[in-house]
Amino acid sequence: MNPRYDERYEGDQTPSRAVVERCREAICEENAEVHLALVHYRGGEEEFLLGVEYSQSADPLDRAIGADVLGQLGWGDQTFLTESVDVLIPLLNDADPRVIHAAAMSLGHRADPRAIPYLIKQADHPDPHVRYGIVHGLSTHDDPDAIVALIKLAADEDHDIRNWAVFGLGSLTDCDTPEIREALYSALKDSDSEIRGEALLGLAVRHDPRAKRAILDEWENEVVGRLSIEAAKELGDPDLLPALRGFRETMDFNLELSDDVSYLDYLDQAIASCVEATKASSH
Repeated sequence: MNPRYDERYEGDQTPSRAVVERCREAICEENAEVHLALVHYRGGEEEFLLGVEYSQSADPLDRAIGADVLGQLGWGDQTFLTESVDVLIPLLNDADPRVIHAAAMSLGHRADPRAIPYLIKQADHPDPHVRYGIVHGLSTHDDPDAIVALIKLAADEDHDIRNWAVFGLGSLTDCDTPEIREALYSALKDSDSEIRGEALLGLAVRHDPRAKRAILDEWENEVVGRLSIEAAKELGDPDLLPALRGFRETMDFNLELSDDVSYLDYLDQAIASCVEATKASSH
């Protein structure tokens, strides 16, 4: 019995090769609606061999597609894991940035520590598309060298790279070092509210003593983001309670967020966390 049962794909008789070729054509047409989910869902030997075949093509677009195929075979079951990583690692040395990007992203899905030193070698690649793939490849690893590379990428000139690197350091690893905390604290100066929010959350999860002041400072901005509310929930500090209750009572600071059910849930959870902290401090 196939443990990956999904009604969307079980009855689909489309040959895997046709799916891969259709996806290749869609990339040329910049059609994001076409994807490889059916091939990944199947995740069998046929699909693995397709990935290998395409990754060995003389055409860089084929090689990139091959890397994409190999990245998520079997979904959570991670079929052909070792074999796929063996094919993906050499693609990090490809002459075409699209191929390196695809290989790095796929290695991120595979999360095999053998890839770490090869990913790190490309962390300074001049193409931001490649560096973005490297960030994904290194995130979730607790390896010290991977962390060092992510810390550097958290200060990258490219917004998307910084964003994912800060998210990786703040939320995708349980590592807690002074260097990680300093990288997160530095990210609080970023002009982008999402990056600051990821940094706040990472500091709050680690109960960094600077987190409370940083959260209160963030709330001085016109829009109060969900990540800062989530950080308040993780920190659970009584001093945050008055502001949180004020947000909940009025919700006038951002009408768009007031209609966001998930935002309200986070706000209620943050209030509950700070109330519990208040009760604990009174005993």
